[in-house]
Amino acid sequence: MRYIARRTADSLVSLAGAALLVFVVVRAAPGDPTGNLLGPLATDEQKAALRASLGLDKPLLTQFGIWINNVLHGDFGTSISQNRPVLPVLGEALGTTLMLAGVATVFALLIGLMLGNLSRNGPRPLRSAADVTEAVLLSAPQYTVALILLIVLCVTIPVFPAGGLVTNAGPGVLLSHLTLPAIALALPPGAMIGRSLKTALADPAVGELMPALQARGVAPTAVQVHVHRNALPAVLPVIGLQIGTMLGGAVFVETIFSLPGLGNLALQAIGPRDYPLLQGVVLLVAVMFIGVMFVADVIAAVVDPRIRKGAIQ
Repeated sequence: MRYIARRTADSLVSLAGAALLVFVVVRAAPGDPTGNLLGPLATDEQKAALRASLGLDKPLLTQFGIWINNVLHGDFGTSISQNRPVLPVLGEALGTTLMLAGVATVFALLIGLMLGNLSRNGPRPLRSAADVTEAVLLSAPQYTVALILLIVLCVTIPVFPAGGLVTNAGPGVLLSHLTLPAIALALPPGAMIGRSLKTALADPAVGELMPALQARGVAPTAVQVHVHRNALPAVLPVIGLQIGTMLGGAVFVETIFSLPGLGNLALQAIGPRDYPLLQGVVLLVAVMFIGVMFVADVIAAVVDPRIRKGAIQ
């Protein structure tokens, strides 16, 4: 409980820093919403009046205080471009992003498990192939992978839908729309998880466990379970970090595949300088990222008592 309390405090500090950073970065971009709302023929007086009505004439620190106070009370403001409360708009897009991230997480774990074991315990040709595959995937940007998959498997060989999302036609159709975007998101993080697993399996404390269990006559499947359990504390933080990376990469992948998620919503908010909507999207992604890292750290501490004891001391 002391460890969880400490990690909770760390997470709250990180979230406060993320909120401040989001607010400053969003407003650091050139331009403001008045030009898009009023058009190029608007007078300075009209722009000033609109800025005052939107609260943009106040000092930046005052604007931040008002925004963070409203957020703490569940009010994310009103979208300037859509003229709707931000919270329902975020809720409509959140489901798509969570579904995409969930499928991509499954793919990333499977890819990481396969590459990590092949590069550590496979035959020499497979080890070499796994290492090369890992290096290629780690250097491949997610938007590039998404474009290649779109061209090859949607246009050249039309196996999957080219874009969009159908939610009312059954799970099979839904999965067919999510598969390619999820693979594009999962490949680089999966390679990173595989590299982390390979390193953890090479640790002397973990590596010596396998021959010891085999000498005691433990079944091969049970040996693998014990070995991977001991490697898990070193891999869990990497998994949490890579899930956060996938949430960030969703901005590009959702746009390429025309998925109505948070990433697509963020890009829609950038053009008209929709500050409340853009701040809400980025803050929500930051909350999910920090939450994933918190859960990963707590699970790692449960699996390995040395982590929580070291943190407490």
